[in-house]
Amino acid sequence: MTSTMPPPLLDVQQLSHHYRLPRRQLWRAPDAVVALSDISLQVHAGRSLGVVGESGSGKSTLARLIMALDQPTSGHIRLLGQDLSALTASELRAHRRHFQMVFQDPYGSLNPRQTVARTVAEPLEALGTSSPERRQRVAEVLGQVGLRSSDLDKYPHEFSGGQRQRIAIARALITRPQLIVADEPVSALDVSVQAQVLNLMQQLQKDSGVTFVLISHDLAVVQQLCQDVVVLHRGRIVERGSPEQLFTAPQHPYTSQLVQAVPRIAPGLARVRRQARAAAAAKG
Repeated sequence: MTSTMPPPLLDVQQLSHHYRLPRRQLWRAPDAVVALSDISLQVHAGRSLGVVGESGSGKSTLARLIMALDQPTSGHIRLLGQDLSALTASELRAHRRHFQMVFQDPYGSLNPRQTVARTVAEPLEALGTSSPERRQRVAEVLGQVGLRSSDLDKYPHEFSGGQRQRIAIARALITRPQLIVADEPVSALDVSVQAQVLNLMQQLQKDSGVTFVLISHDLAVVQQLCQDVVVLHRGRIVERGSPEQLFTAPQHPYTSQLVQAVPRIAPGLARVRRQARAAAAAKG
């Protein structure tokens, strides 16, 4: 008896996207910047995907296209078998319950004039959920991300950066999505807070079965959360594989450059420094 692999949760095929530049001359067609070119990838439920590359490589453009915030120039994006670009506005609104996004800036993505309860409940409002049920669901999801139900009526400025990002994650979780696209979710946070948020995302992955597409320039972040990785360079995928394959034995020169750019502390360096300080003190 042969087992067949289930269809992918997210299926991206031959995706390209061009940004039109302002027309410089009346008699010439406007120039275009190729942000993505012929991108194909699949994400299966339970296997989170990391997308790495330097600034300008097309990572955030890919995130916006997956979220159907922009329309691709060519190619297809299918989520749960549905072609997102073929859906009407009302169909897409209903389909969004299955995929949500966490943005880079935890403060800029939250409305400072709205309470946590109103901010987190916004996706449920769009889906027509009743008010009592919304408040109950918000309290539940805040508990999932390590916040208290007493935080419901507070405003974003009353929280730290890490807590704000937890609120943003709670808003993404409120519809119980199968896919969350996280665009540099910890890059604006301190290192210790980054670890807390990443541990939270790992726990949510285990408890809720949510799948992440993690956009990041930080290889360590991707390695902690993702089972599969693609490397973007100038809008193209130049390498793909597991974090262990890519970060220990990269095949493409660009991937090698990314790996070499990761700061490292040489083994025994702390001991050498201690010995040097002790020798200097003895001479003094």
